[in-house]
Amino acid sequence: MKNTKTIKIMLTSVMALSLTIPALSSVSAQANTTTKSISTQATTKTKVDKLTPEQEKSLVDIAGFDNVKQFTGFYNNLRRSVAKNDKEAVANRISYPLSVYSNNHQRKILNKKQFIAEYDTIMTAKTKKALADQRLDNLFIRDQGVKIGSGEMWIAMLDDKPGVYTINQNLHD
Repeated sequence: MKNTKTIKIMLTSVMALSLTIPALSSVSAQANTTTKSISTQATTKTKVDKLTPEQEKSLVDIAGFDNVKQFTGFYNNLRRSVAKNDKEAVANRISYPLSVYSNNHQRKILNKKQFIAEYDTIMTAKTKKALADQRLDNLFIRDQGVKIGSGEMWIAMLDDKPGVYTINQNLHD
């Protein structure tokens, strides 16, 4: 009798174990799936910095650029020139007279020579940072042009070519 009871307990244990193993396999498979999806999410790259289709349309239809490449080429060259601190190259991308707002008043930079002479006071660290940090997919575009940062710089089509026409140093942090 004692052997029969032991055999029943063993059979019950084996049956319970056989029922538990598939359940554990399922949990294990789910755990592996979860782990895989988490690791996939972790290795997914951040969104590529590019213009949205709406922005592309606005650049041409609202801001007046001839095409999207006209703006992006200008914008990328401007960013590169400012990052290199190439005063001459930046000066070539200015639409004169340039309006510079600082200390609650406006002054005009009339030509390339004046811009280069005053470059360090015009192109402040805050202005440079606004341009460096600007993402294409976050540009604000309107009929007056394209706003960089919080308005530290404005780019527009003037005299049939793109140019920076305003630098605003009055913005509050």
